[in-house]
Amino acid sequence: MNKPLDIAQRLEALDIGQSFIVQAPAGSGKTSLLTQRFLRLLATVKNPEEILAITFTNKAAAEMHQRIIESLKLAQHPRPADDFNGQTWDIATQVLQHDAESEWHLLQNPNRLRVQTIDSLCASLTRQLPVTARFGSTPAVLPDATPLYLEAARNCLEELDDQGDVAEAIKRLLSQVDNQISRAESLLSAMLASRDQWLRHIINEQTDNRYVLEDVLQRSIESVLMLVSSAIDESQKKQLNDLLNYASGYIADTNSSICQHGQEVDLNDTGASSVDAWRMLVNFLLTSDGSWRKQANAAMGFPAPSGTKDKLEKTLFDEKKKQYRALLDELTENEPLLDALGWIRCLPSAHYSEQQWQFIQALYVVLPRAVGHLRLVFQQRGEVDFCEVSLSASHALHDVSGVTDVGLKLDYQLQHILLDEFQDTSETQFMLMKDLVAGWQPDDGRTLFLVGDPMQSIYRFRQAEVGLFLKTQQEGLGEVRNIKPLTISVNFRSQAGVVDWVNRVFERVMPEQDNLYSGAISYKSSQSFKDDLLAEQSVCYYAHEDRQAEGQLLCELIQRIKKERPDESIGVLVRGRKSLADLVVALNDAGVAYQATDIDPLNKRQTVIDLMSLTRAYLQAADRVAWLSILRAPWCGLSLSDMHALLEDCPEANVWDLLQQEARLLALSEAGQLSLRRLINALTVAFNHRERLSVAEIIAGLWSELLGPECLSSVAELNDAQRYFECLKELDGAGQSLDLKVLNERVEKLYAAADVSAPDGLQIMTIHKAKGLEFDHVILPGLDRKSANDDKRLLAWLERPSEMEGESELLIAPLKESGGDANEPISQYLNKIEQQKSLHESQRLLYVAATRAKKQLHLSFCLKIDEKTEEIKTPSSNTLLGMLWPYIQQDVSFNKGDSLDKKDSITNCNISRLNIEKIEKPDIKSLDFKQLGTEKFRQQTNLVEFDWATDTAAAIGTVCHQMMQILGEKGASETNDKALSSSEKFIPHLLLEAGVLPRVIDDSIQRVKQILTNCLQDKRGQWVLNKGHEASEFEFALSGVIDNEIIHCRLDRTFVTEGQRWIIDYKTSRHDDDNKEQFLQTEVSRYKAQLEQYAQLMGAIDPRPIMLGLYYPAFGGWRSWEFKRAEK
Repeated sequence: MNKPLDIAQRLEALDIGQSFIVQAPAGSGKTSLLTQRFLRLLATVKNPEEILAITFTNKAAAEMHQRIIESLKLAQHPRPADDFNGQTWDIATQVLQHDAESEWHLLQNPNRLRVQTIDSLCASLTRQLPVTARFGSTPAVLPDATPLYLEAARNCLEELDDQGDVAEAIKRLLSQVDNQISRAESLLSAMLASRDQWLRHIINEQTDNRYVLEDVLQRSIESVLMLVSSAIDESQKKQLNDLLNYASGYIADTNSSICQHGQEVDLNDTGASSVDAWRMLVNFLLTSDGSWRKQANAAMGFPAPSGTKDKLEKTLFDEKKKQYRALLDELTENEPLLDALGWIRCLPSAHYSEQQWQFIQALYVVLPRAVGHLRLVFQQRGEVDFCEVSLSASHALHDVSGVTDVGLKLDYQLQHILLDEFQDTSETQFMLMKDLVAGWQPDDGRTLFLVGDPMQSIYRFRQAEVGLFLKTQQEGLGEVRNIKPLTISVNFRSQAGVVDWVNRVFERVMPEQDNLYSGAISYKSSQSFKDDLLAEQSVCYYAHEDRQAEGQLLCELIQRIKKERPDESIGVLVRGRKSLADLVVALNDAGVAYQATDIDPLNKRQTVIDLMSLTRAYLQAADRVAWLSILRAPWCGLSLSDMHALLEDCPEANVWDLLQQEARLLALSEAGQLSLRRLINALTVAFNHRERLSVAEIIAGLWSELLGPECLSSVAELNDAQRYFECLKELDGAGQSLDLKVLNERVEKLYAAADVSAPDGLQIMTIHKAKGLEFDHVILPGLDRKSANDDKRLLAWLERPSEMEGESELLIAPLKESGGDANEPISQYLNKIEQQKSLHESQRLLYVAATRAKKQLHLSFCLKIDEKTEEIKTPSSNTLLGMLWPYIQQDVSFNKGDSLDKKDSITNCNISRLNIEKIEKPDIKSLDFKQLGTEKFRQQTNLVEFDWATDTAAAIGTVCHQMMQILGEKGASETNDKALSSSEKFIPHLLLEAGVLPRVIDDSIQRVKQILTNCLQDKRGQWVLNKGHEASEFEFALSGVIDNEIIHCRLDRTFVTEGQRWIIDYKTSRHDDDNKEQFLQTEVSRYKAQLEQYAQLMGAIDPRPIMLGLYYPAFGGWRSWEFKRAEK
């Protein structure tokens, strides 16, 4: 096999005595490089835990961990013939030899390999030092904490009525938003969501120094002026000075900037104080729309030759105009200069006005206060966001007094850190990395290995800052200065035709030079490792007249590929989900199955539409549309004739009131009466418990009682319902009455899970979701669609890497006051930076999409024809197509034809209706309550069983576990009945919280009491709950890796006694038959694998013998056995 052209760089990257930052473009095998580096280190370290590999996703962490294990297993077989696997085999063989000498037994204890995500690292740090990290105990992490941000913002703004500095500052902020409290709440909430970017600057006592912030403004101005000055050569500067000096003497307007600055302008002066002279130069060269001027006129100081009779003047006027035009012709060729001059017009002032400064001072008071309110909300809820975990992790490593004990411990343990996808690092994560390497010394043997591709940095919405990659290449990271930059270039993924096209196009699409401030990343070309094996064109263009035509043609393209190459994969990738609307319709009409990841809006799925209607009808009796919707839903399925009979002569009446009229019910068909009486009974129960239960509990129970789950036809629909209930429960538990508007907004942001039952040969997803994936064929539809615009923020700000070594800086501009200047210079400058950053990220997004293709890339878009010229209109620059168009337009053919026949579709009025008679209710009395609780929806033949009774069983099991923990931790195992009587007050509350309905609450309480009484009276139960055991833990969380899979579990009970570690699982099942021995033996067979998995995880951290037990408190059942460890 041929060796890659960059083999020298790849071998150098395996030098474990040197730190590297490696730029690895798409398809270059960076995971393999990381794996080999990890193996090299394993062959030399004293303990595997000295190496830490960090990734950004669970998928990447699992893949890397698996690669390491597979490499070690490879070394147990003969050496492979190919160079790469042979090289891996050589390194892995050394690792296994070192493993045997050190008695690590990595293949039996793979969890000793530390490969984790950045989020899990942060979480583990906070767990090691929860008090210092501001958590009293490990909180739950919310993927979307918007309700908590809003609550904190609301609480903060309520201080408006108090006295003092905070109230005055809030008044000042409200004046900027026209005293609109709701807008202030939402904007303040948005600031809290991204507090990791500004908090360290706001709370820094030096940051509110006006000089510090204005110094950033001045350096921003000077950096732009230096860029412009360096783009003009000395000869051109001399010509400009001569022309400006001439124009200033002939211009009629004495207030003109040319008159004021033309004679004294110094084009080598790039100080902030010279910005007005540079603005004058911009107006001298460019029109108001930013294009080069065509000629000079009298208003610019160039009188027309025809305006004088003096021959010398006439000659002078004509000559100067010619000189100006000649200079413009020369400068027009200088594209970087035009871009740089455009920046001058939006440069901010070097100083804040007094009004602006007062606003910023108010922010310094309000924002930290809002953060304080947010942390109170976090504590009250026992929930946090990812941002808080990251901030707390940094706090766990380093606080105001210096390095913490956790930081010192890590500094002692860690010798080598590998970080994947470094281009997606945020400022907060970068600071965490600096804390991790704090104290590292040159030549102490410790190394950093940073791998990434700045050309694939596409996560600015997650605060990724690509400039940090550039900064680290130049300066190193923290105290690790000697980091050598490396670039690998061979693409192992794509055919040569795709790689050649990407090289040809993107070296022109992407900027010529890197830029730390604007996030500009220049293109680095790749070489294909594969020969072009395809006879077809590698990159194809599809131009369409309208969206419907595009959807239909792409559907036909997909069908053709699937027919001709059934074993090859297809990925349809989009920037925004709107680009898929017509294609999805065409695929569905054609019956083409696909897997869609976060593509289908949840609020468009019929299951969720029905549940939303049920929720609205329950909350708003007058919502006629919602009531009519639930009458037509499958669980009721009222026919149109019955609907007409029910609503006849009452077009405005309340539907619930009509359902109470017996005469109207009797006028319906027999099937209609049966359906409605079921519905009425269920709703009556729900309404009766309105004050006792949450809305989420009521709707879940109501849907169950109406047999809603039985109406579903797939697991995907079941998952849709589950996601809706999770959203409903989250909002319902926010401490406020459920707001339907907020519910609608939240559901609109959710997307249906992928249908895993569909074949994976065709996958549809966003480009962001496709990062790290590859497909034989990649289709990019809707390239002509524009990107969305962001809303204005309360505080226009930007954190970016500073030119000062190792530092970052903050630029601040307040939101304009109502009625104020929309072109406020600081905001205008920050907006232009954001536009530039967005443009550059869009370029990188297109690069990521194109480089997913292994064999063929298909580009699809709609074009418009200019009716006057009959030429193709140039696509908007704010589109992916607009970036490509100058370089592909010659290859695109577009024949305007007739539009597809757009016939109006007729909705099928047949509706699905549940056949109640075929539902069979299972006997649930012998089911294990806890086990049932982990799987709320259970399959019943081809139906789905979802019943209040089974929910009650699950709730009883959950509450028994909670109460056994309460009793055990109180030391209640020795006080029996007295202990239970003092704690039984919790039982009703816990049952209601778990979703038990009032109609069965009394029976449920008695059932829980009976189980707990049996446990406390049983000697075995007393022994199990005794908190006096060594290393006693209840509900102990445990994680690790088994068979290359990351496993998370929670042990009901664990402790150490007589030198043995016990792991015990409670089972609240009851057994009414006499043959308990056979029942217990069956249960051991059922749960043995699960408990031994727990033991395998525990064995990685506890060398003592492990005993496993199953305990059934309902009847004193017990089984135990010893866990046999794998032989070393």
